[in-house]
Amino acid sequence: MKKLKNKKAAKKSNLKLMKVKIGSVKDFFDNTREVMRDADKGKSITKRCATLTFVDPHEMLHFLSAAKIKLIDNIRKHPDSITNIAKAMNRPRSAVRRDIHEMESVGIVKTHVEINPAGHGRHKIVELVASTLKLEAYI
Repeated sequence: MKKLKNKKAAKKSNLKLMKVKIGSVKDFFDNTREVMRDADKGKSITKRCATLTFVDPHEMLHFLSAAKIKLIDNIRKHPDSITNIAKAMNRPRSAVRRDIHEMESVGIVKTHVEINPAGHGRHKIVELVASTLKLEAYI
């Protein structure tokens, strides 16, 4: 796999932690209400980690399939283009692209364009938004 040309810029925006958990809509609004009350009181809003919450445990299990977990591990170790990631994982490019777009839509991964090292053309690099994913399952 190719190394990132500008690793510093890529790591700048990475969060340290993203939680993936099961929760209700009520939990979400309770948390939001708590943050807004602190803001109304003039308290500074503390930085929290990004959280991806699923209402249905089955939906979470479907979303975080074994293939996607392997894909996340691969991207963590070697951020690269979709084509190179698919080759490294021996998976069809279309399947990897579909999984990456699904994970990008919920904020687990992001893509950015880089100029090829040889200077001809560009390619998209896929990287994780957070360096660590923490799974919180309360079933």
